[in-house]
Order: sequence, then C-alpha cells, then structure tokens
Amino acid sequence: MSKIAENVPGCGTCRDLSHFISSSPWESTDVMRLTRFNVIKLLGPGGSIIFDESGQQKYGPDSVGTSTQYNGNLGHTCPSQVGVFASYCLDYISALIDYRLFLTESWLNNHDKSLKAGVPLERMEHKTKPELALEMLDSFISEEIPFQFIQADGLYGNDSKFISGLYDRGVSFICDIPSDTHVYITKPELVIPERQGKRGRYPTKLKVRNTSPVEARWLAEIQKTWDSVDIRLTDRGMKTVQCADLIVWRRQNGLPVDLPIRMIMIRDPDEEMIRFAFTNFLNEDLADIVKNQAKRYWIERNFEDAKGLCDLDSFRGRNWMAWHHHVALCAIAMLFILKIQQYFSKKSIFVSLNQVISIIRHKNPLRKLSTEELADSINYVNKMRSRSWIGKMRKCLKRKAEKTANWITNLIETRSDLSI
Repeated sequence: MSKIAENVPGCGTCRDLSHFISSSPWESTDVMRLTRFNVIKLLGPGGSIIFDESGQQKYGPDSVGTSTQYNGNLGHTCPSQVGVFASYCLDYISALIDYRLFLTESWLNNHDKSLKAGVPLERMEHKTKPELALEMLDSFISEEIPFQFIQADGLYGNDSKFISGLYDRGVSFICDIPSDTHVYITKPELVIPERQGKRGRYPTKLKVRNTSPVEARWLAEIQKTWDSVDIRLTDRGMKTVQCADLIVWRRQNGLPVDLPIRMIMIRDPDEEMIRFAFTNFLNEDLADIVKNQAKRYWIERNFEDAKGLCDLDSFRGRNWMAWHHHVALCAIAMLFILKIQQYFSKKSIFVSLNQVISIIRHKNPLRKLSTEELADSINYVNKMRSRSWIGKMRKCLKRKAEKTANWITNLIETRSDLSI
C-alpha cells in the first residue's frame, strides 16, 4: 500500500488505504453483485459455474479463518486461510464472480477469536465447503445468472449431499469424483431382510438384495473400448484424451440412490492417470461432456492469474471485512484486465493478461517523485518504524516489569510463610 500511496496521486496516505481495506463500511457483496453483472455482460450467457477452493499459507494464528488444514496449493496440511470460489467460464475465458471464507470448527469454537476478527454472528456456524458452494449457487439462481451447468472437483463430487442439492435445485452438473467411489452397475433393489431363526430382533434396516457396489477404478480397468476426444489447444499442440461412460447408481448414507447417474471415465495418456466424473447429462454426446469437463482447467488458470497479477494470495490483514474487501478488489482488477484483453480480441489482436499489464503500465507510468516528496516519504516511513519499535519496546519492558513484580511478590510471600 505504501507503493500505491507514493505513486498514485490523490489516493491518500498508506494509513488511508489500510482503512479502506480493513474497516471502511463499503459492502463487498454489492461489489460482487455488480461484478457478476459485468462478467455476464462481457462474456455472454450460457457458460458454466465452476466451484473450487484456494488457500494461502499463513504464519500467524490471528488472521481470520487461519487454522491448520489441508492446503491444496502446497499439497499438505499447514496453517492456512482457505476460501471457496465460484468462477463463470465461457469457452476458454473465466472470471471470479463470488467467494466464501471457509471457517473450521476449531476456529468457530474459539468465540473470543471470532469476535475479535469481526466474524458476523450469522456466520458463526460451521459450514462445509460443499455447503458454501450451494449457498453461492442459491444466490446465483435468485439473481437469475444465465449459466448452463455446474462444475466442481472431487471434493464436491464425493459429497453426496452436494450432488443431491444440485438435483433438488434442478441444475445440470459435471462433478469429478475420486477413483475409489463406490457405485452400482445394475439397478439396486432395497429390501428389509427376513429374520434368521426364531431368536433376536426383526431386521429394520434396508439392504441391497441383488447387487454389490464396486469401485470406479475397477470399472476403468475392465473397460475395453475408449473414444478419443480433442479437448483444447495447448502450446505443444492439441491435447487429446480417451474417454468412456457408463450409467450407474451412486450411494448416499450407505444406501443406493434411486436415480441413475452417468459416470464419465477420462484417460489422459500424457499424465498416465484416469479421472472420473458424475453428470446428469444422460443423453448428451460423450465428446461434448468431456470437453465441458476439461473447462475446469480454467479456474486453476484463473487462480494463477489472480495471484500473480492481482495479489490474491497476498492478504496481510486480520479481520473478516478486510479479507472480503481484499478478494472483491482482486476480482474487480481481474475483470478490468480481462475487459482490456477482450477489447483487443475484438480487433483480432491477441494479447495475454501479462501483456495487458505491460500496456497498462505503458499508458499509465508511475509518476516520478520530486526531491521533497522523496524526502517526505523516507521520513514518514522512518517515523512509522520508530513508533512501531518504541511501542514494541514498551510492551516488552512492561512484560518484564510485570514478571519482576510477580517474582518479588512471590518471594515476599514465601519469606513471610517461613517466618511464621
């Protein structure tokens, strides 16, 4: 923020900018609602909404939502701040349109820390990441966002309540699932088994009579025929995958679901792995479904661009409002960059997002500071550092004095006990 305060005229001091992020009373929800409107206006209707989470490693415990949890960017568990994001994607272009901060149960159980971070009372209820995604989906439906289907990774596809929630809302979806997901390949029949013998209770739990569940990866191993599909053009040429599909019945709470679902198997020869996905597109062409499933790649690119160009993963605040303001501003900045890229695209000129940044810097160069302004900036920074150092020293001396006073008090009490 100090760099912005130095180079952007009329934006105020570094402290003013910090106040704008951390405690200024503007609503990030209103900003994101306007962002969604402009994203649809720029990209057009008929796209897909992709849900995914992204985390930022933290080195202190005080920033809102920070707790020891799995960080997908790093691939292991560490103190992290994780958000669930929604991206609107059409063809090969995507933009962030909403987000939710994920709060773990351990964080919410510490009420003092939650109140200190400014977490609203209505948000002090633990919700899983799929539940947060469904919450965002409800807002999209109420706003009549013209999307065609939902996409998500295996964390969401493996959540039976999330899939049922998509069915209940009447939306189409393509959701990845883990390779060890259990499914039924023939329609299961549920019955209450008869009691064996004359002793004991009568059975009350439903059981499947005619079949047993199998793992998805086992079905891929016995699959004989695979179709080749070109999914997208890369720097190394056209990326081609092999795919197959099968109508199965999924499980929920240990029992089969009555509705059939289509399972897609995608084998990538370059990566030597097989991906699996559930979809309720039962009659659509397999090649089209596989191409749509591959669009989930673009939210990962979206995260990379937002972090590399707009510092999405550089949040340094602590409270609830600051995090939401920071992410909302990053989403606006990404939309602005994307809008410039589309401006050149309409003129049949291809520019990357990094090249858009270069154009912006060329058209709006940083102003040169005068000698007096440079001296004032240096003096101001040194003054703030001095104040911070003095404040820390005062706290340190105060703690030492309290320890010394406690030690003397304990010593006097001990001597008085001995004299008695």
